[in-house]
Amino acid sequence: MSVAVLHRGKLIFAEGFGTRNKEGDPVTADTLMPIASMTKAMTAAMIGELVAEGKLDWDRTPVVEYVPEANFDSIVSAELTLSDYLSHRSGLPHDDTPWVDTSKTRAQVFKGLKHLNIPTKLSSDLQYSNIGYAIAAEAAANVAGIPYERLVLDKIFRPLGLTHTGFLREMGKHSNYAMPFYADSLKDAQEGRFHEGVLEPTFGVTAAAGDIYSNVYDLLSWGNTIMKFGELNGKQVLNKEAVEEQLKAHTIYRSVKTMPELGPAANYGFGWFMDSYKGQSVYFHGGNNPGSTSMIAFFPDSDLVITTLSNMFIATVPNFLHYYLADEILNLPQTQDWIGQIALEQAIQNFNESARATLGLDFPPRHKNSPASHPLVQYEGTYTHPLFASDVVITLEESEGTGKKNLHFKYTKIESKMEHYHFETFSYDSKVFSQGGAELLTFTTGQDGEVSGLQMEYLDKMWNFKKKENISSFVSSSFNSNKPWSQEEEANDIQMDEIEIEIEQETKGQDVFA
Repeated sequence: MSVAVLHRGKLIFAEGFGTRNKEGDPVTADTLMPIASMTKAMTAAMIGELVAEGKLDWDRTPVVEYVPEANFDSIVSAELTLSDYLSHRSGLPHDDTPWVDTSKTRAQVFKGLKHLNIPTKLSSDLQYSNIGYAIAAEAAANVAGIPYERLVLDKIFRPLGLTHTGFLREMGKHSNYAMPFYADSLKDAQEGRFHEGVLEPTFGVTAAAGDIYSNVYDLLSWGNTIMKFGELNGKQVLNKEAVEEQLKAHTIYRSVKTMPELGPAANYGFGWFMDSYKGQSVYFHGGNNPGSTSMIAFFPDSDLVITTLSNMFIATVPNFLHYYLADEILNLPQTQDWIGQIALEQAIQNFNESARATLGLDFPPRHKNSPASHPLVQYEGTYTHPLFASDVVITLEESEGTGKKNLHFKYTKIESKMEHYHFETFSYDSKVFSQGGAELLTFTTGQDGEVSGLQMEYLDKMWNFKKKENISSFVSSSFNSNKPWSQEEEANDIQMDEIEIEIEQETKGQDVFA
């Protein structure tokens, strides 16, 4: 974990703790880590610059005019503006399961969103959505005629001098970056037993919601610039009016008081949560990726910026450390043990929930002596749903060393042996590194007595996947690693390579925040 604090324009603390890889190399304040959903504020600021240039507007023009594929066949979707998407009131879901790790383009994924049941009217309450930020960013890219990544580089990274900030596919090219870790239990975490993961190459479709990495020095500079409404070292580097709009309350995040230290309500702007803490205004945003946790907070009344990066999942200290540090730095009354009690209680709860998911403790009661209706071979096949950008593939495979055959589940990176639960329902393990757990799916039978599809739960409802009639050619093409990209994908990849080269050249030999 790394922590840095800027108070009244002076760097008063910057330090790393623990290790950044299994070799034991130490985390420092220079160490690069994913910032996850803190990316959203940078996306919103980039869009704000285009609004200031008159190329976009916050709340007059429907986004479908920029992104025709984002028409969900509803009256509401035809009227949604950038303000609706950036403040999380579009009605789109938080769960990214249908489009995670897909090879489809963003436009193709957006077309599938019409199969969601989008609310028929807007709500003032926040419904957090990564895919909503992807749509907003695509609108900006289409208007500007260049990829999202290029826009963020030109509008945010360069003007603010964020020379140690970039996109995840580049992070591993640097010498001082953190690998992701997770622990199986709180006890394992406390005793230092962790699993090391792999670097995610990109967030693909939802890159605009969580694809950026940085270090705590760059993040202090970023947070301080936003706190000063776009001013950096006496120079206006971001449009003041655009930043002010991002820091306005647009959506209700919390409508009741949950702790005595916090305000009676909390709101969301564009990429920033806003609340009060012991009479101090506080703006903040956290982030969680598999194997990492992040947080940035600033207290404008006291000219204080605090940022934390952690290469562990589940980590709860970053969620509360800014409160602890604000108490110490601003001499606020000590009312809670934010680290020793509140963060610990949250960690216990999180690990307990993870254990329940891993063990399938919330499954319905199992019916004994309830065999499947078909021989296992008849469940083999490829199953598709128009909302889900990837297919589910079920195969019959021999378990190593046993000679016994079991059904095998594959959906993007999720691969698991399946176990019969009861009747037509089977269990599988959806865990990929630190996220996921035991899940159930149920096969369906058509009027002809043959397996016709399967049902999977998503957003608390069952989704019916249809079994493809002829799968042999489809399976070979869908999972062929040598499948050529479309022209759109190839062009974007070339542009991304060019952006990476530029960032690498600009950061070479440069000193970090001092």
